[in-house]
Amino acid sequence: MSNILEIRNLKVNFYLPHQTITAVEEVNLDIKKDEIVVLAGESGSGKTITALSITRLIPPNARIISGSIKFNNENLLGLEESRLIDIRGRGIAYIFQEPVSFLNPLYTVAEQIAEAVMLHKNKTKKESILEAKALLEMVKIKDAEKVLFDYPHQLSGGMNQRVFIAMALALQPRLLIADEPTTSLDVTTEAEILNLLLQLKNELGFSLLFITHNLSIARKIADRVCIMHNGKIVEEGAWEDIYHSPKHFHTKELIEAYEKIGKI
Repeated sequence: MSNILEIRNLKVNFYLPHQTITAVEEVNLDIKKDEIVVLAGESGSGKTITALSITRLIPPNARIISGSIKFNNENLLGLEESRLIDIRGRGIAYIFQEPVSFLNPLYTVAEQIAEAVMLHKNKTKKESILEAKALLEMVKIKDAEKVLFDYPHQLSGGMNQRVFIAMALALQPRLLIADEPTTSLDVTTEAEILNLLLQLKNELGFSLLFITHNLSIARKIADRVCIMHNGKIVEEGAWEDIYHSPKHFHTKELIEAYEKIGKI
């Protein structure tokens, strides 16, 4: 099966007033078509910066020093910004931990989803709102007609995450990157969002890069697990191999933590 994403020898530095910090170093990562890869590790291990580097969304004080990132055999690090903007959303989309931080509190759900549809699909406002309703129904939001005209503050955390997923999938991306999307949710809602992502992945056929510090999620959804520590991927493999035969000390630490919380 061919790779949809290939990261080779990625290095990313952060530049602070009196020091330079290497956040990502010599990272190599492949994702195949229809594959679910879980990138796991402690906070600060470099998971999020690796994910943001894929479409060059890193902070202003960060810089990609070396490496290549190919999406459908196209090197994203060498692209003009205009081409990269087209890939963001249409080719690669993101969902994050706190959807309300990315949803505009001044606009309704309908306005926010319809904006992306109108911009990229050249549809009228009426057509875009109808498509927004269909997207809300796709992510299993009940009474989508009403929710369309709600504002983010009127919705629960789980509902806002479903809206964010709908927005991310509006342009039918081939790769969805989910960065700790269930961390702020209760256990029941987390399970619902994970099941929804798996269902949508099977229905729509996208690949999924899921970032987490929680190995219980890796156990539930991963085709392959990559363990990240101090800016490097230190171990990777199928869940069963990682769990039963961990080689790196940090993998062992994560498994110990996983076992202490009862493998929920």
